[in-house]
This record gives sequence, C-alpha cells and structure tokens, in this order.
Amino acid sequence: MAFVLLGVIALFALAVSPALGDDSVASVSEDLGESASGSIVLDVYLDEVGRALLVGYLETESAEALAFLENSEYVHDVVTGELYALSGGLTSIPGDETRLEFEAEAEWDEFHLTFYLPADAKLLSVSCSEGLEYSVAEVEDSLAVEVLGYEVEGVEVAIDYNLAG
Repeated sequence: MAFVLLGVIALFALAVSPALGDDSVASVSEDLGESASGSIVLDVYLDEVGRALLVGYLETESAEALAFLENSEYVHDVVTGELYALSGGLTSIPGDETRLEFEAEAEWDEFHLTFYLPADAKLLSVSCSEGLEYSVAEVEDSLAVEVLGYEVEGVEVAIDYNLAG
C-alpha cells in the first residue's frame, strides 16, 4: 500500500510540474489496435485490491497503443523513456484468486518486468508467451515474479495468486 501511495505522489508531482523533454500525459480507455516496438523495463507493484503502480522505462513509438496502459493514468516522457502509471485494469478477481494479465502487442528488443505481489500473496501459477522466461523470489516482504525476454513479439504474462487471510 505504501508503494501505491508513493506512486500517487510521484505521479501527481510529475503531472503538475513541467518536466524536461517532450512529455505525454494521457488516460487511455479505448482499444487501439496499433503495435509498437522498442524496449520495456518496468517494476509493477500490486496492492491488496489489485491496483498496480508501474514504474520504469518504455521506449516505443506509440505508448497509447499498448493494452496494459488502457484505462490507466500515466505520464510518459518520450525523451527519457520514463513511465509512471496507475492502473486498476491489470487484475481481475474471479472467486478467491486474483489474476493479473499483462499484454503488450509489439516487437520488443528487450522485455523485462518485475511484478511485486502483495505481502500476503500465495503464488498459484505463472504463464508467459513464447520467448519469455520467469523466475520467482522473495524480496523483503513481497513475492517478486521477474519476466525477461529479448527479441520477442506480442508478449503476454498471466499470474494467478491468492491473498491469505
């Protein structure tokens, strides 16, 4: 929860202060079928209700076309590649488990994501599209699922987990 609060503060600070470079501030809610290419390196912090704070770097020609940014509020600096986003659309809660689905239809030179699950999460399964590999580790009080791939296209990651208590 602290990560989400820090993210909101960072997102607010970036949105209200002028930054160097060409920034784009957007809220995307429609399905855009275009594809992008480049590299993506993100840390994704999830809270207990499934909201996600995404922090990292995104080099692409068209950030607006990426499915994981739909229904998100984000700030993307196209010069530095920095991305800060808040999203409630990456997870769903069918029954007792939470399902995270991350999708980025594009050609990626580098794809590196680390998902930090809530502290009381119990990992049930991880599935990735072809060309991606994942590892799981305990990091401080979170479970971290790291997904990595090079020269991949049309990436999809699905993570199922339960929240204890």
